[in-house]
Amino acid sequence: MSRSIRLLNLLQLLREYRYPVTAQVLAERLQISQRSVYRDIETLRDQGVNIDAAAGLGFQLKEDFLLPPMTLNETEIEAIFLALNWLNDIPDQALKSASKAVLAKLNAVLPEHCQHLLEQTTLRSITAWLPVNEMLVEQVRLAIRQQVKITVDYADEQQRISSRVLWPFALGYFNDRIVLAAWCELRDGFRHFRIDRIQQLSLSQELYPQFKHQLFQQWWTQEVCRATTDKN
Repeated sequence: MSRSIRLLNLLQLLREYRYPVTAQVLAERLQISQRSVYRDIETLRDQGVNIDAAAGLGFQLKEDFLLPPMTLNETEIEAIFLALNWLNDIPDQALKSASKAVLAKLNAVLPEHCQHLLEQTTLRSITAWLPVNEMLVEQVRLAIRQQVKITVDYADEQQRISSRVLWPFALGYFNDRIVLAAWCELRDGFRHFRIDRIQQLSLSQELYPQFKHQLFQQWWTQEVCRATTDKN
């Protein structure tokens, strides 16, 4: 295997992991030595790829990197377009802008016949969202990304307001509403909060004491079988 192919394989493998992955796992997946993994990661960094290293956790590919050359068939192009079309309708201005930017970047690099396919496709995602404060949605998403606590005033089904300190770790985009999954300090457990019912939100600088993926895994095990969009 040539070095360039190996670098592309490593980059593709890092893209598959949402959380840090160790050099040992990468070496086993790529069937190379750990020393080669370390050397290849340094090469990718020298080429401008943003790869974080955390002691005891491993490596993680961060934002703002160049995608390697790839080919897409017609179905894959339609799938990307449909996903971006759906994003363009959700009540989150930052994600709307990002979807338009991605589509523009795709148009800039796709072959002419693929650009024509994008222009002619009639696939559409149609969703009617409940009214929601888009800035609040973005704040929640940023809190999840940064793994910090938030304080919210929340109205339940009877419009009773309660103040909660939450550890937000996941957002669910349902047919018409966005639901936050979080650890609630008041209830000392996992709870679900409809974003359209959050009256006020304050973003703190305090990290919550677990990684978001750990909270997600615990929640998935404990709560996913008790499906509800508003448990608070």
